Parts: sequence; C-alpha cells; structure tokens
Amino acid sequence: MTTLTVQVDNEENAALLKKMLKALSFVEDVNFSTQHSYLAEEPRGTYKKVKEVLDNTDNEVFRDIDDPSKWQSDLRDEWKNN
Repeated sequence: MTTLTVQVDNEENAALLKKMLKALSFVEDVNFSTQHSYLAEEPRGTYKKVKEVLDNTDNEVFRDIDDPSKWQSDLRDEWKNN
C-alpha cells in the first residue's frame, strides 16, 4: 500500500476531491484533516472576490437601477455612447 498526501487551497475543494477519490475503485481509504489559519484568507476566483466586495458594501450601491437588463444594455450600446 502507498500513502499519498495532498494539500488543497480550501475546504470546498478538499470535500470535492475527497468525494472523487472515494469513487475510485483502487482507493482504499481517504483521511481528511483541516488546518485552520487565523489569518484572513483571500477568496479564490473572480466570483468569490466580487461577491465578497458586494457583501461588504452597503446595499445602496445599485438602488437606482430599476431594470438591470436595460441598464446593462444601455452601457453596452456603442451607438448611444459615441
């Protein structure tokens, strides 16, 4: 038997990897341990970074937008902006 040790950047990815490894027929056992850090962890990925910024702002940022689709369309309309 051979033991493999893997470090993963966050618990969400670790849980996914654990599930994938357990599904393999040749994997006998999967041990899971977490080392918590008291330092603030920077979010991974664009979605999580944007979500964290929006969660930390007041909820008044986009209050003037009644129709998000129209607002976005107006921003992208090259003919109106030039």
